[in-house]
Amino acid sequence: MRLSKEEIRALRAALDGLPIEGVFLFGSRADDARRGGDIDLLLYSRAPAFALAHKVSSRFALALDAKLDVLVVDPDRPTEEEQAFLSTLRPVPLDDVLRVRAAA
Repeated sequence: MRLSKEEIRALRAALDGLPIEGVFLFGSRADDARRGGDIDLLLYSRAPAFALAHKVSSRFALALDAKLDVLVVDPDRPTEEEQAFLSTLRPVPLDDVLRVRAAA
């Protein structure tokens, strides 16, 4: 997993207090052998996907000037397209790394 201390701090700030059930890193940043790349984040949440992704991206941008892509999936109702995409990933769990407080 390739995240700097600054990126981890910005992700913590972006996710803090939001209704998120799981946080995962995927894409090139999840692979130590690769270089560069934006941060691809997979969030499991029952909250409206677009609004949550926008909020996380906006908060992250306030903390750090770096590219963040956010995918939000309802853990109870992933679409067929989401299921197909998720089956191609090797996501790295970030819950312990970020230690984010979820909304009650």
